[in-house]
Amino acid sequence: MKNNTTVSTTYIPLEKFHIVPITGLTPESLKYSAKKTIRDREKIPHTTKLNILAKSLGIKGGFANYEKEFEEKLKPFMSKHNLHKRVNLLEHKYRGMRLGYTQFNHQQVSERLFYSKGQMPSKLFTGHDFDFSGVFAWDMHDLYEVLAKDKYLENIFIQKLHIKLFCDDSFELDKYIEAMKGHYFVDFNEERFKELLSLDLNTKIPLTKRRTDNLPSFFDSASNNLNEASTQTAEYEEVMVSISDLIIISNMFEIGGCYNLLGNNLTNFYDHAFGLDVEVYYENSMSSDESEVYIKSAQFLQKILNQRFQQSNKGWVNVIPYNENLIFLSDDNGNFDFVIKNQRDKVFTHQIYGDYLKRADIPSFIEDYRFKRWEYFNYKGNREFDSHLAEQHYYANGGLTKNYPGQHVILQNYYETSGDYIIESRSSNKHLHGFKKIKLTEKELMVSELITIDELNDFLHKNHEYFATRKGDSLPPLNSECDKDLAATCTFYDVLAYISWAEKETNVPLRLLAYDEYLAVRDNDLGTNASFKSGGYMTFYTPNGKQYPNHPPYMSQSDFDALTLRFPEDLTNFEKNGLEFIDSNFFAEWLLEGVSIRSASLTSFYGDDHVLRASGPRDCTGKYKGVKTGFRLCYELSK
Repeated sequence: MKNNTTVSTTYIPLEKFHIVPITGLTPESLKYSAKKTIRDREKIPHTTKLNILAKSLGIKGGFANYEKEFEEKLKPFMSKHNLHKRVNLLEHKYRGMRLGYTQFNHQQVSERLFYSKGQMPSKLFTGHDFDFSGVFAWDMHDLYEVLAKDKYLENIFIQKLHIKLFCDDSFELDKYIEAMKGHYFVDFNEERFKELLSLDLNTKIPLTKRRTDNLPSFFDSASNNLNEASTQTAEYEEVMVSISDLIIISNMFEIGGCYNLLGNNLTNFYDHAFGLDVEVYYENSMSSDESEVYIKSAQFLQKILNQRFQQSNKGWVNVIPYNENLIFLSDDNGNFDFVIKNQRDKVFTHQIYGDYLKRADIPSFIEDYRFKRWEYFNYKGNREFDSHLAEQHYYANGGLTKNYPGQHVILQNYYETSGDYIIESRSSNKHLHGFKKIKLTEKELMVSELITIDELNDFLHKNHEYFATRKGDSLPPLNSECDKDLAATCTFYDVLAYISWAEKETNVPLRLLAYDEYLAVRDNDLGTNASFKSGGYMTFYTPNGKQYPNHPPYMSQSDFDALTLRFPEDLTNFEKNGLEFIDSNFFAEWLLEGVSIRSASLTSFYGDDHVLRASGPRDCTGKYKGVKTGFRLCYELSK
């Protein structure tokens, strides 16, 4: 059991990138919050911050009016609704495996209540005092154990027959039973099988479960008391479990798509007659019959889950609006929580790459920073619902799971399509020396050859502060070739810092090729060494020049960092659209999406077809896999 008396801090985003933390609603608490404002570059007067806080809480007339309303209206309102002690009414007290039952956060609840169409619910299930540590904590091993003594129950729930029976029109029970008789069961009792399958979902049946509190722990087993622990006998107890609970447990991996705050799910308005939004997504290639079963199955589980939660008051909170910007949540014991319109749960981090890259070294083409900053400070809406729509939009427009680019990427693309977020147009009419003009379907790109060791060394020499503080694989052992015109090897963060510097040098909005652009430039053609067995291997050397015949054995990180990795003497290139590409599967190029693509085979960092999804570490050059990773630049020509 977890004590959920710890309250969370609410963050209110202001203009000019200021953030105010709120821990309470009293005037004194708000004054303290104003003093603790997380300020960006520009100053903001204390009085201005207080007035903004009052407005954020739905009170007009500035902070002076808030002080008056707090005493005359807000305090009496809280007393009337039995709101006496603030606790975290979203945190689960009784936690089990929690697989699928993720705790909601305050921003998520706030956006569901303030930015959803339709009537405001009066009840919301947060799971705060619902017992997730009992039957709901069972895993598949527990399920097999309790069902093992009854082959009919085991078959019904392990084969998920309720789902097939209620959701799949093509499922024929009689044919299934005949198959059971002929291949799996001896003396099959059809009458009992059908009787168990037709039980009401609320029916509870007795099952025998091993008592976990009497089993030896891992620490007992690992200690000197091993023999004593092993002599302990397991004790069993009878537990009454409903059919609906067994269905939920047997579908535990699908529950995550049903336990959400989309639509009226987990509210007093949930309509049992018709399933609402479920987080179920599929590629266009899935047949309509398959997708219908997929959706109906999730909606069936969602219905059972809602019915299960509505059997008691446990886990539910009352939703009590004070005004258009402030809503209280309460239990029936005098405890309360609150959410504020357009609140945030976390402080915005300007250093989106942590210690790897300073904000000043982020090049202009990195949309991640602009998008995350816009979403935090400017966007007002229901992000959970938006993410749901973004997933649907991704797959509806031909998106594939094998190249799933990440939720934040498809959310940004969705906002771009909807017109909410506008990317800055970046192009140039300059024709830089050494760049080749490439015509694609809807644009013209200027693309460079691979950046050389000489060019990388020039950057590092002129940016010695970056070189001295950078993190990741050591660069000198990876760029120790005698021929400095060979391709440089570096991490993705090195690439970003290089481009940021090169933009200032050239006054051109440089960037990397995107995955689809890279394939277009290559005409999707592979190199002659596309097979991983066809050569092009890089060679490891010790600091004193000794060559390893194969990949070196395991050694300490410092010893491995000291090893040099060099191109083979018989390295070959091939030409596509006037550009040179290295014909080796052990050389890769960094792409705009922050992933690398192997040059000869056009495969991912891990050697499969999932280039956008199977991304290697960005602070890695590929050295530990015997791979060198370089990069080339490009920019879009103005039309």
